[in-house]
Amino acid sequence: MKAEHETKINELVLTLASSIKVKAMALGSSGAIDQDNYNVDEYVLAKILVTAAINDQKDAFAPFRDKDKKTVKNLAYF
Repeated sequence: MKAEHETKINELVLTLASSIKVKAMALGSSGAIDQDNYNVDEYVLAKILVTAAINDQKDAFAPFRDKDKKTVKNLAYF
């Protein structure tokens, strides 16, 4: 892989991770979930919040062109 592409991947991953963290924290503070119903040691609430944040953020990082979306689907087979 070209170093330039690797650099862009690193930038996007860092941005995505930060976005996921911010969204997960906001969801956790929203009052929509009673945090006392979850055992911290089991990571259940953390997994719920991170999964919801990933679902929220995934489209923000997806390609826009149809041919690029097709490439993303194709890569799922590798």
